[in-house]
Amino acid sequence: MRVLVLNYEYPPLGGGAGVATAALAQGLVERGVAVDVVTSSAGRGSERRASGRDELQEEGRLRIYRVRSRRTGIHEAGMWGAASYLLSALPLVRRLLRTHHYDAVHVFFSLPTGALLPFAGVRGVPVVVSLRGSDVPGYDPYNVSMQRAHRVLAPLTRWIWHRADRVVAVCESLGRLTAQTCPGLSYSVVPNGVDLRLFHPPEQAPGNQPIRCLAVARLVERKGLGELIRAFALLPRDKYELEIVGRGPDERTLQELASRLGVAHEIRFSGSLDRAAVAQRYRDAHLFTLPSSAEAFGNVFAEALASGLPVVGSNVGGIPELIEHGVNGLLVTPGNPGALAQAIQYLADDPELRSEMSVRNRAKAEATLEWSHVVKRYLSIYEGVMHQLPVPQLVTEPTVSAL
Repeated sequence: MRVLVLNYEYPPLGGGAGVATAALAQGLVERGVAVDVVTSSAGRGSERRASGRDELQEEGRLRIYRVRSRRTGIHEAGMWGAASYLLSALPLVRRLLRTHHYDAVHVFFSLPTGALLPFAGVRGVPVVVSLRGSDVPGYDPYNVSMQRAHRVLAPLTRWIWHRADRVVAVCESLGRLTAQTCPGLSYSVVPNGVDLRLFHPPEQAPGNQPIRCLAVARLVERKGLGELIRAFALLPRDKYELEIVGRGPDERTLQELASRLGVAHEIRFSGSLDRAAVAQRYRDAHLFTLPSSAEAFGNVFAEALASGLPVVGSNVGGIPELIEHGVNGLLVTPGNPGALAQAIQYLADDPELRSEMSVRNRAKAEATLEWSHVVKRYLSIYEGVMHQLPVPQLVTEPTVSAL
């Protein structure tokens, strides 16, 4: 079997979807599947423009093609970064489809990546489209420019979903959200996995004081970090510490908020860390705390479970699909710093409950979040779509006026 994987983000670029793409590709290769990945270059913009060439990395059956794009950063593509990936990737994808026999084309993100489908010459090859969150209209109400783009591109989004032989949502709540744009759309749900060898509980639990809280996220509004800082200001002083790992456009605003509330000395902004360092931060913490207002699967929640960390999160999106309130964490409604502070303090005051949740979380991760399970499910999907009637016979490609 040979699979062509398209994603404008792939490590070290992007977040959870990039990590998931790499883990899936490696898992497929280990099962004897040949995988070609077309993604964005990780080099600096000036270097890409000077070279004028794409990059090819070969690892046995895995080939990673990195095309030029004008991303704004490691974790930020921006509109032009996404568009430039499409322009650079299109001729390569067309050539690969002409010169190779693929059993499936797997697209991560219906937009922007799926916008390649009307023009790439995908005929007679089954297409799987994975929905990740930001590519579904209505997912992030705080991102005004994205919502505006979704309104304009809604006809293209619907065409991509109908064109796909199988649409796969990373969580059930995200699948349900598709009904607002495309009522009645059929979809499968395949969650992400987690690296259980990298993310694991510490050999010895940290001491009880101070209580170390950890948040790992892009520093954007929908992650609820401002709310977390406000909740932190309501907790007893000098008994808690908060470490925020990640970068994003709201970093300065969040630092200023911590200063205004008088908790800057108890909150550490650690910036972006490599995967091994992030895994160590989980092991050093007592609680994982992230009150997102919108979240699909949430890789960081899976990493917290694998690390044996009790979770204080919000009851939105895909979070309740991982965290059962009162069993392996506590969930609160977004927008309520007081309730968030109470949940943090409740777990902080009960080390026995935290210990029980730690055991449950690791067991849950081992039972449900092993990457091999995810790979098996996608292999089953590929096998299924390979025996379906080719969609191009059923769906007319959109015209410019329709978009």
